[in-house]
Amino acid sequence: KMKKFSFSRNSRLHGRRIFDFVFSEGSKCSTKDLVIWACAPGERKAGKEFPALIKHGSKRLGLVISKKSGRAVQRNRLKRLLREAFRLSKDGLMDGAHIIVYPKAGCGIKTLLGARAALSAIWARARITNAER
Repeated sequence: KMKKFSFSRNSRLHGRRIFDFVFSEGSKCSTKDLVIWACAPGERKAGKEFPALIKHGSKRLGLVISKKSGRAVQRNRLKRLLREAFRLSKDGLMDGAHIIVYPKAGCGIKTLLGARAALSAIWARARITNAER
């Protein structure tokens, strides 16, 4: 069934309120190539609730890519690689995980295999995979 591998509008973080919430309430983690902010419905800090716009069961990804990452062609390719890596690997994430990914300047991700490896490594480090919960 191909439905579980889709990268639909529901798989994307969109809207300033949600991005601001994940940036402020999410836990930050970084590796050599990536920085992520991640939060899940189970992790409420200081009594703050998830905004009503956030769907609790879905795993969602937001990308923030600076112009320091290269020209438009390189930035768009990096976004496509990261979206595809997320789409193929999201089953390993805990339910309701909301993640913002920021590739650092000079990010070494050039292939889908590299993108999947980088995301897996940072997810394990941030403890948002199903194995840690």
